[in-house]
Amino acid sequence: MTIHKMTLKDAAVILWKRKFSFSGRSSRKEFWLGVAALWLGYYAVFSILYAIFLFFIAGVSRTALNGAVLADAFLVLYLVTGLTVFFVSAALNARRLHDIGKSGWWQLISLIPLLGGLVLFIWLLRPSDGDNKYGPEDYYSSILNE
Repeated sequence: MTIHKMTLKDAAVILWKRKFSFSGRSSRKEFWLGVAALWLGYYAVFSILYAIFLFFIAGVSRTALNGAVLADAFLVLYLVTGLTVFFVSAALNARRLHDIGKSGWWQLISLIPLLGGLVLFIWLLRPSDGDNKYGPEDYYSSILNE
């Protein structure tokens, strides 16, 4: 079996193609590179939105109405971006849990204070279980070739 050498770019491409997919698998490397790509993208988008917000707030008159409208628009864009990151992260976590043979619903264990997050983190660090009911071990290679 040939294992594809995954790069940050590959992980970002897979993340984009499967952004809302809760099925299939994500290897440990794909997961951690995907997390890095997701957060880099999130901070880039947030920085651009914030720069645009500051540019427009400096250019408009200081009336309360103009400031409130811009603040509301910024808040809406920020919430949409945050919710998108939340759902993409949930899908990525589910696929990573599938890779170790667990249901994606197990990510809800993180809702248990202190212990739940630690257990989930340890599971996310585990190596792949080999072929399982969620797909073959080198599942991500086929995604790159689509």
